[in-house]
Order: sequence, then C-alpha cells, then structure tokens
Amino acid sequence: MNTSLLISSSALQAYQQKIDTAANNVANVNTTGFKRKDQSFSEILASQINNQTRANAEVGRLTPNGIRVGYGTRTGLTQHDMTQGQPIETGNPLDLMIQGKGFFQVGYPSANAGGANEVRYTRDGNFHASPNPDNPRNYRLVNANGGFLLDQNGAPIEIDGQYEVSFQPNGQLLLKNKAGQGVPFASAQEVGIVEIQNPQSLRNMGGNEYAVDPALLADGTPITDFVRMMAPGESQISSGYLEGSNVDLAKEMVDLMATQRSFQMNARAISYGDQMLGIANGIVK
Repeated sequence: MNTSLLISSSALQAYQQKIDTAANNVANVNTTGFKRKDQSFSEILASQINNQTRANAEVGRLTPNGIRVGYGTRTGLTQHDMTQGQPIETGNPLDLMIQGKGFFQVGYPSANAGGANEVRYTRDGNFHASPNPDNPRNYRLVNANGGFLLDQNGAPIEIDGQYEVSFQPNGQLLLKNKAGQGVPFASAQEVGIVEIQNPQSLRNMGGNEYAVDPALLADGTPITDFVRMMAPGESQISSGYLEGSNVDLAKEMVDLMATQRSFQMNARAISYGDQMLGIANGIVK
C-alpha cells in the first residue's frame, strides 16, 4: 500500500480514539468523583534510507543521506488525571469526599458461596443507607451500584439503626443515640481509604469504579504491591460534600475540535492518495 495511505489510516485510528476519550470526558463533566483521561501518541516504526551507500543510488539525487521515513502514529498511552475535583456541598452526612490522594473501597458479594468479596475502588462518595437483609435493624452504606462501603479491615460498614452516624475527618465513625441520650461515642469502624501506587494500573469497571488490571499482576504477585491501606489521617474525609469531576469543559471542547480537524485532514489525505493511485493505475493500463 502507498506509504501516504499507511500514515493517514494509522492517524485516523489514533485520532478516533482521541475523540472517543475526549467525548467520554465531556459526557462525565457532572459525574461526581470522575477522573478525566488524557491520551498521548507515539510514532510507528520508521525506516532509514541511505541513498549514498546503495549500489543503484541515483546520480545527482538531492535527498539527504540517512533520511528517516515514518509510517504514521498510534495511540501511545491513556492516562488518568488524578487532580482533585471541586467540592460540592450537599448537607447529607452520608456523602463523603476524600481530600487528597486515596480511593474508597467498595465490595460486592462473591458469586461463589463463601468466597471473598469483589473489591473495587472509587472516588465517588455518594452513599446511602440500605437495610441489611440478614439483620433489618442494622443498615449498610452502599453506592448507586449497590456496592458496600468497606472499613479498614475490608468488611462492610454496618451501623445499628438506633444511632445517628457522623464521620470524623480521619474517617472514624461517631455514633449518637437517636433519642438524644448520652454523648457521641467512637465506633470501632473506620472508613478504609487505600492508595493505588500506580493509578494507571486501574481498569475501568463501569459505574465510576475501578479495579487493578489483572494483566499487570505477574504470577504470584500480590495485589498489596499495588494497593496500600492508608493510615487514619493520611487523607481527610469531608462529610456532607462530594468531589466534583475534574473535567475542564472549555479545555475538552478545544481539544475535541482540534482533534476533529486533524481527523478531517487525514481523511482528506487518504482521499488524495487514493486518487493518485487511481491515476497511476490508469497510466499503466
């Protein structure tokens, strides 16, 4: 195939992925705890032409010796931008926002009886109370996907329904009798906040949740090499607030328009290359 077609077709694929990434960022501009993605490109294999050393080198050719001919570009790396989003005040004590690094742990019951919970990670702290079917007097904190908020021991946070709950900045739960008797006392449970050593190792599981990509875990490598339980106070928790998306809509729209223009330019280059091949084939005939 003509080199110009190779270059333009590879660029079309790369720019299409860039458009998809930017469009996903724009679509989640109002999603709480959403982290935008940024995409970079890398050059496809290039070849070097040494005209001076070839036996059949053209006499008088002006092409520089050692010229490098590239074959287009491709998507190099798609990274999560982990910058902090703006706080959104809700007044709901069960809405939580992490100030600083870290992720909430969210657990889902295993499909296998007696198996360990499936754990996912999120920055979306929009939780609500859900009765425990095994003990209707108690309730658990769950997110919109039905995942349980986990404590530092990896167990679902469960609260006796006779108490009101509030959260300390270090993640500790404070309970108070709804009848107003007594004073607030500390619960043994604390919200488990984990640090992902390399956030780029996370795989999007949908629903604004992530999991460590198993492809990055070599045989015998424990998940603790990627996930570290943070000590209380390493990151602050704000109750009654949610973290907004870190998407800058103006920047994303500018990037999207620039990428669309580049896509159109390469589509036109393919059209011109096809016309040139058609003319060449016509001459041969």
